[in-house]
Amino acid sequence: MKQYHRKYLFSLLTSILMFVAALMSAQTVVAQSACDGSLQYLQQQYKNDKATRKAFDNIYKGLKTMPEGYGYGKSRKNPWKQAKNGKGLMLAMVNMFDQWCQVLPQISGDQDNALDPILYFAWLYYQNPAGQNFVQGRDPHKPGKPLATGPVFLSMWNAEYRVFMDSQASTGEVGQWVKDPRIEIDDYIKTKPEEYKSWNEFFARNLKTDSVGNYPSRPVTMSDRNYVIVAPTDCIMNPLVQVVKYDNNYVRKYIENPLQLDTVLDVKKIPISVQDMLGTLPDELKKKFVGGSGLTCVLMPNTYHHFHAPVDGKMIHAEIVKTGTPGTPGTFGYPDFPNWVPMDGNVGRPGTDFSQFQAFQRGVLVMKVEFDNLPNTQPAKLTGYVASIPVGLDSVGSVVLNECDADKPADRQVNCFTKGGQVFKGKTKLGNFYFGGSLNILLFSTVTVDGKEVQMVSPAVQTRMGNQIGIINIGSSPKSPWSLD
Repeated sequence: MKQYHRKYLFSLLTSILMFVAALMSAQTVVAQSACDGSLQYLQQQYKNDKATRKAFDNIYKGLKTMPEGYGYGKSRKNPWKQAKNGKGLMLAMVNMFDQWCQVLPQISGDQDNALDPILYFAWLYYQNPAGQNFVQGRDPHKPGKPLATGPVFLSMWNAEYRVFMDSQASTGEVGQWVKDPRIEIDDYIKTKPEEYKSWNEFFARNLKTDSVGNYPSRPVTMSDRNYVIVAPTDCIMNPLVQVVKYDNNYVRKYIENPLQLDTVLDVKKIPISVQDMLGTLPDELKKKFVGGSGLTCVLMPNTYHHFHAPVDGKMIHAEIVKTGTPGTPGTFGYPDFPNWVPMDGNVGRPGTDFSQFQAFQRGVLVMKVEFDNLPNTQPAKLTGYVASIPVGLDSVGSVVLNECDADKPADRQVNCFTKGGQVFKGKTKLGNFYFGGSLNILLFSTVTVDGKEVQMVSPAVQTRMGNQIGIINIGSSPKSPWSLD
C-alpha cells in the first residue's frame, strides 16, 4: 500500500510538472494555436506514458453506436470510429480540440451551433466507461488507479480556450449574434457589435436596469409576496426528481406529478448526494435538504447568462467548489449527454441523472428565507433554505460569483451579494457563466409545519399567466464541423 502511494504521488507530481511545462510552452507558441500548450501536452503524454497509450486503446474499443435520430454523414456510426485505433483516436482528439479552440459559434433565428462540439466530443465517452474514466482522472485499463492525463489536458485546454474567448480575436461572429432578432439585443446595455471586446463579454452581456435596479425586460412576478419563487435566469426549467443520500441512508422522493410517476432519478443507481452537492455547507444545514425538492434551470447559448436570486432572503453560504485538478473530475464527462440535450429540445428533462454534476466545477449559494404562514396559523413565520448551485459544463472553465467588496454596504445591492446580507429575488445578481453549456440547480429544504417536516416547494414547475413557458422554433441551426445531419 505504501509503495502504491509513493508511485501515485510520483505520477501526480510528474503530471503537474508536465502541466506547468506545457503551459509555459503555450506562452511561447500562442501564434501557432490558441490552445497549443494543451495539445502538445496530450501528444507528449501519449508518446511518453504507457498508461495513456493503453487508455486510448481502451477508449477506442469501448466506442458505442449513436442512438436513433443522431447521425453524421447519414450514419449512426460513432464518428470517433474513423480513427481506426488508439493512436488515431488521440490524433483525432488533438485535431478536434485544435479546431474547437478557433471555430466561433454561429446563430440563425432561435437555432445555433454552439453545442455541436460539446455533443461531438461526448460521443467519446457515451455509454463508454473507459472514456468516462479517462476524462475524470481514472485509468481506463485499471479504473482503481488514477490517471491524470485526461483532466490535466482538459483543464489546460479550458484555460487556453478561456484566454482566446476573452480576446479581441474571438469577436468575429459577434455581429451576427447581435443582429439576430431572437437575441433581443435592445434588452441589453450594449447594443452594437463594436462595443463588445471579446466573445465572453458578449456572452455575459448585462441587461438594462432602471433607476432602482429593476430589469424592465424581466419584470419580477408579484415581488411583494415573499412565498413566490422566480426563475434565476433565462432557462429551460424542469423538476428535479428527488433522490437524496445522507450518511449512507437513501431517501427517495418521486416527483409529485402523475405524468412522471414512472421516472426516477436513480435509474443508473447513482442518486443525487446532498452531502457532496452542497460543498462545505455545515452538516446541520445539509440535513435540512434531505426529503426536500429541486428544480433544474438549464441555460442555452443564446440566452442571458447571469443568474439572480430566486427568493428574498439572507445569503448564509457562498463558495466555489474547485475541480479539474490532476486526479479529480473537472467540467467534462457527463456520460449520457444526448439524453441531457435530447432531440425534442427538452433540456434537462425529468428523469435526467443530475448526480454526475456534483463532481463538476460549481458554485454553492445558500439563502435562508422566511415567509408568511397561513392566516391565524402558528408559527406566523416559516423558515426554510434555498440552494442555488451554478454548474460549469464542458467548455465552461469557471463559474463566477458576484460577491461584493467587503468595504461596500451590502443591503439592497443588486449587482453583487455579501455573506450575511439580504438578497432580493429577480434583482440581486449572484454571478455569471462564460461560454459553453451552463446549468443552475435549485434545491429547496423541508420546512417544519405542525411539528412535521414537509417539502417547502412542490417539484412541479408552476407559472402564472403572462410568464414565458416556451418559445416558438424558427429557422435551422447553422452548420459547424461537428453538426449532426
